[in-house]
Amino acid sequence: MNQSLALSALSPVREGDGLKRLTSRLLAHTAGREAHHSAIHGLTFYRMEAPGLPTYCVYEPCMALIVQGTKHTVFGHDELLSEPGGFFVTSIDIPTTAKVIQASAERPYLSVVLKLDMAILHDVVQSVPVVESSTHPTRCYAAGQASDELIDVFNRLVGLLDRPQEIPLMAELVKREVCLRLLLSEAGGWLRWIVREGYRSRGIVRVIDWLKRNYAKPLRIAELAEIAGMAGSTLHHNFRQLTGTSPLQYQKTLRLHAARSLMLTERLDANTAALRVGYESVSQFSREYARHFGAPPSRDIRQTRTSIPAS
Repeated sequence: MNQSLALSALSPVREGDGLKRLTSRLLAHTAGREAHHSAIHGLTFYRMEAPGLPTYCVYEPCMALIVQGTKHTVFGHDELLSEPGGFFVTSIDIPTTAKVIQASAERPYLSVVLKLDMAILHDVVQSVPVVESSTHPTRCYAAGQASDELIDVFNRLVGLLDRPQEIPLMAELVKREVCLRLLLSEAGGWLRWIVREGYRSRGIVRVIDWLKRNYAKPLRIAELAEIAGMAGSTLHHNFRQLTGTSPLQYQKTLRLHAARSLMLTERLDANTAALRVGYESVSQFSREYARHFGAPPSRDIRQTRTSIPAS
């Protein structure tokens, strides 16, 4: 990983009764699996019993709360070290590298991820009186240390899984309180700015949707600017402010992730995968792949397959 990236760590670990209760609940719901998509829409739990290799994904708008263990995450040009009670929030699809660095069978890594409903968040923002700040966010995510109240909300949300008959009536109300607690947290100013500037981000969201569907096509800034409804220079500024990267680098990251997935799942060779995702030069693909994933395609895929336990 690029050593010039700024590493931000959250406050010292604080494991109160609320976090202990949440740990017990997640241990019960994740037994025997690494990922558990719960009966509550948008609520997912993760568990790992050993440190792992870096994983590469595109985060949708969500909040992630680390419950046990330690995780290292890279968003664009920012690095974040998250420990129990730490959380981060994203508001737009962000290519991300993440690695669990502290986990064991006795104390597995546990986290809970809640997909954010931006409509609910917008509604809550309108209802919460705050002192506006003129400071604009400079990162594509926000992070903080969860308050006792925020952890309590997650305990109640996860607790609904033990009373499934209440989920249709209560889940959306509790999710709304999650949004409220986030707005009252140290990430609140960032979230309010994101919601307030939504008219700008909608154009960027359209561009991101287009890039996700058409990453193999040549990138033309004039075409993206038309999709966003803004000038090319404005597109670059707003895109970088919301994602932490440029449209070209975003497309490149999507291509590399797609190629890696093709090699892992469809067992394509590097040359075929490179051409499939839009590269014209296989040597350029190999260089950029090694720079992004830390190893050439063949070695990275071999190491990844070796690390996956047989079923």
